Amino acid sequence: MSRVALFLDFENFYQTLKRRTVGRHGPFGASPRLNFEQLVDYIEENYGQLAREDFIAVANFTHYNPQIGGLNRVATVIDAQSFLSRGARQQQFGRHKGKKFVIRNYADMRLAFEVGRHVATRPADIYILGSGDHAFTAIGRTLRNMGFDVVFLAADPDSPSLSLQIQTEFDLLDFAVTQQEPEPEPEAPPTPQEEADQAEALAALVGNLRREFSTAIPVALVEALLGPEKAAEAIRRAQGAGKVDLWESPSGIPCISLQSERLYGKIQPMESRPALVETARLLAAVHHIAREAPPRADRPYWRRALRARLGLSNRQAKGLLQRLVALGVLTDGHMTQPRVTLDAVRALLAVADEGGHGGA
Repeated sequence: MSRVALFLDFENFYQTLKRRTVGRHGPFGASPRLNFEQLVDYIEENYGQLAREDFIAVANFTHYNPQIGGLNRVATVIDAQSFLSRGARQQQFGRHKGKKFVIRNYADMRLAFEVGRHVATRPADIYILGSGDHAFTAIGRTLRNMGFDVVFLAADPDSPSLSLQIQTEFDLLDFAVTQQEPEPEPEAPPTPQEEADQAEALAALVGNLRREFSTAIPVALVEALLGPEKAAEAIRRAQGAGKVDLWESPSGIPCISLQSERLYGKIQPMESRPALVETARLLAAVHHIAREAPPRADRPYWRRALRARLGLSNRQAKGLLQRLVALGVLTDGHMTQPRVTLDAVRALLAVADEGGHGGA
């Protein structure tokens, strides 16, 4: 197995990652989420063995906690402090370039020194350099000319501060691909009171829809308003609590009604208003497309998906998409999270009554 050595300019890396996170709503949450154990696991799976003594991280660790992301557990941490007094710094670098400026440059020097020492004392097969500074281009070239494989670890491959020579001459490892999304916290099971409240809320919604539309209510309409998963759970609890009935209309449309609507204790199946069935079918298609859509689905994606799912022409799909956006069912930037309100149902129902969405 190949041996790997990793050299990390921690301050440079952390600040670049922070800008990526804040400026671009990146994949690390509101602040940089670092897990260096995951980084080491990824490197060992894809490059070779990375021992703790071959992972060198340099920074002014009086300003940064070396325990961030478990760094001190997997790396040899070197605290880079300025070796110049304040007066000497001002004389050499000017009054406005104080300790932080000097330490940043000293950290680069120290990291370069550690690379050279490592090559001389325990050379690895692959060197991964965690710095985007232009100065490290020369180090990477030297290592490559000596016969070593060289990879640069990038906190943000698209950052303007990443040297163009590094981007064009070397393989890049995007830090983001080494990080796994945290497992969601398991939801606490609902209390009996919460289950009862959910059943009551579902029954109230069905009652409101019956009064609003004066027709049989398709189950798909409830699913559109609550979301398919939430609706299925709420219907199950309401049915178990004796609040609602599920049945099919004479034409085979799954419908829902209150148990209090039974006549002589029996369900009375009836047809639903065709325009309401059409509206429910359309909104069910919206939810289905959203579940299947990529995270960054945009309007062109939705036009194609609506056309394929509902059998519309390009013009019809474009008109329907514009209507869904205007009603707030879909929102640019959040196209995988449809939001169906009763006002949106009324507006879509009016269109269906006038001839259907195929004429959009």
